[in-house]
This record gives sequence, C-alpha cells and structure tokens, in this order.
Amino acid sequence: MHRSALRGRAHRAATALLGGVLLVSAALLVWDRFGATGPAAIWPVLTGRRELLTEAAGVTLLEAAYGLAAGTALAVVAAWSAGAAAGARGPLQLLMLICYALPLVALGPLLTSSVEREAIPVIAAAISVALPVFSAAEAGLKAIPRGLRDLLAVHGAGRWRRLRLVEAAGALPYVVEGIKFAVPGALLGALIGEWFGAERGLGVLLVSGLRDGQDDLVAAVSVLVVAMSSIVYAVFARLARTVHRRRGTTGSAA
Repeated sequence: MHRSALRGRAHRAATALLGGVLLVSAALLVWDRFGATGPAAIWPVLTGRRELLTEAAGVTLLEAAYGLAAGTALAVVAAWSAGAAAGARGPLQLLMLICYALPLVALGPLLTSSVEREAIPVIAAAISVALPVFSAAEAGLKAIPRGLRDLLAVHGAGRWRRLRLVEAAGALPYVVEGIKFAVPGALLGALIGEWFGAERGLGVLLVSGLRDGQDDLVAAVSVLVVAMSSIVYAVFARLARTVHRRRGTTGSAA
C-alpha cells in the first residue's frame, strides 16, 4: 500500500514536471518566433547584469514580504471583525473591494504626498493582497461549526478565548490558501509602488528600461518577476497542502 502510494505520487510529479517542461518549451518557441525580444537576447542580460538584477530582486521581494505580512494581518483582523460585530460585514467587504479595485497607478500621487517614498511599495503590496486574504479568512471563520462556538460559550469561554482555541485554528488553512493566491499580487504591487520615487528595486529597472528603450532589460525583469512569483507561489502551495493534511481539511486543486 505504501509503495503504491509512493508510485502514485512519483507518477503525478513526473507528469506535472513533463507538462511544465512542454508548456515552457512551447512558450519559448512562440516567444522566440513572434516576440520583439526573444530568449536569446534576454539570457545575456540575466547573466551579464546578474548582480544588479539580484540586488533589485532582493529589494522588491523584501518590500513584497512586508506588504504581504501587513496586508494579511489587516485582512484577518477585518474578517474577524466582520463576523464579530453586527452590521460590520457589509461595510468592510465594500472597503476591501474598493481598495482592491482602485488602480495602484492612480493611488501613486496620493501616496507620494502622504507617506515616505520608501513605504509606497509596501503599502501598494498590502493593498493588493488584502481582499484575497480577507475573503479566505472570512470563509474559514464561516466554516467553523456554530455548535462548537456555542459549546465554548456555554462553558464560559470569552470571545478572545474562542478566537484562540477555535477560530484561529479553524481559519488557518483558509488564510494560507488566500496568501498563496495573493503572493503574485504582492510582488506586482511592490513593483508598481517602486515607480513613485524608489531608488532601488525591479520596478526602478523596469521604468529605466522603458525610458531608455532597453527592451532586453524590460523583458529580463519581466521574466524574473514571473519566476519569483512562481517560486513563492509554489512554496505557499506546498505549505497549504501541509496545513490541510494536518488539519484533515481539503484545499484547492492548485
């Protein structure tokens, strides 16, 4: 039984790997055939300017991580408040939707005049992740059986004790799922936030490449952002599967 399960996992992993290789190969062929800047022009940029790109990627990744943490914390608190306070769900949902729908480019001038320029990428990343995590956390809190909460209330457990014993644990798998899908948005938010006066980061290189007509640099930065998003997404997808397995719950198929 154990060997059969291992063979099944190995077969699924090999199938996924082969499918990924074929998909990437097809994309590269189409890109090289029809793209203005093909892979052959990007590779020298990735290798020749490796230190510059690595430093910029580290800055953007750190800003995205700070924004992801801040946005997740605010979203979880908002989701809990929506369930705890009568009449708060509708206004909080509307607020999250408005923040998510507003173009970050339009918010740039407002943020530039309100906060330090170094904080704009972090704020932009936090705004980008708030709604997905809020929706996931709210779904997790709703999935907790009402009877379990009532049982704790009957035994004298206050709201904070119920939050610690039941609600936080029950919502955790859903929050991790929300973070998984919010990761690309955090990176994109940090990237756009760097357009408004940042001194370092992939967004700065992207603007510089667009301004100076360096199509190879723009393409290299784009490839790097996609690669970073894919890797971090895969990490959180693995974490989500682990949390679901330990909690005995089911997650998305992604």
